[in-house]
Amino acid sequence: MTRAPFSFSVHLLDQGGSRRQSWALRGKATYRIGRGPDNDLVLPFSWVSRKHAMIQVEANGICNLIDLGSANGTFVNGRRVYAPMPLRTGDRLEIGRTRLEFEQAAKAPAAAPVEENLDDRTVAFVEKEMVTILICDLHDYTKLTRQLGPQAISALLRQWTALAARLIETHGGILDKFIGDAALAIWRNGDRPETIRKVLAAALAIAEATGGLQAGEGLPPLAIGAAVNTGEAMLGNMGVDGHRDFTVIGDAVNMAFRLEELTSREQELDLLIGASTVADLPGADRSCRLLSCRVKGREEPVPAYACSFAGLRAYLQERGDRT
Repeated sequence: MTRAPFSFSVHLLDQGGSRRQSWALRGKATYRIGRGPDNDLVLPFSWVSRKHAMIQVEANGICNLIDLGSANGTFVNGRRVYAPMPLRTGDRLEIGRTRLEFEQAAKAPAAAPVEENLDDRTVAFVEKEMVTILICDLHDYTKLTRQLGPQAISALLRQWTALAARLIETHGGILDKFIGDAALAIWRNGDRPETIRKVLAAALAIAEATGGLQAGEGLPPLAIGAAVNTGEAMLGNMGVDGHRDFTVIGDAVNMAFRLEELTSREQELDLLIGASTVADLPGADRSCRLLSCRVKGREEPVPAYACSFAGLRAYLQERGDRT
């Protein structure tokens, strides 16, 4: 199948509206925009998310702009993008505070058709959904690596990741990926109290099962830190050029990682729960301690609730949940 040889451009504008840089969009179905170097349109500014937005080119020549759950938003002519938005020549785009202009030229010469395969057409499948995110990681992993050596730590990590994957699935979650010694999982329809209780039950189950693992003779039991956060995120295939990368991204995910980083640095914090999550849990604010957390990427402190795993077990038992 060949896609009609349309030609598009995106122009970076300066404060006066003049074009500073241009990108020609030809030969692909999707173009990622963001701060990271792996994007097609790299905007190296602090207010641009690492994976901020995506332009999807349909076979009929329509371009849609999709926000990928960015922290500072994506706008077209002053309107924030919440769902895929068709673009027209002259549209002014805002990626955070960066201003761009979209241009669609006449059809390119017929000698430049682009072959389209299934991977290319499905590459931009994304949807926005309310989710609850769980991130947990092993405490003192770097120290354990030095103590155990590469073979023993690899075997231990395989054992722990299998355990975490099984417990996430048992409690109705979707394992997104393992990142080193950390597990990222999501529960869809994350704003429902019963869903959030499943997430917390999974966190408790992983913590208690991890404590039963023996790292090595003379070493203390293993422990984890965990973070839970609820919000809208983009789910789907974020890959390009036929590479599939099904994952979840967005500000809610970023905040979960920031909270989890605090539990790694301050290991007396077993679990940090985002304020939006606690809002859907009756009585949880009485079982947790409200903190004002300084997290990377936020100028102002964010509220989060700290809870010990013992306190979490008491709360879940009081509510009739079992792990």
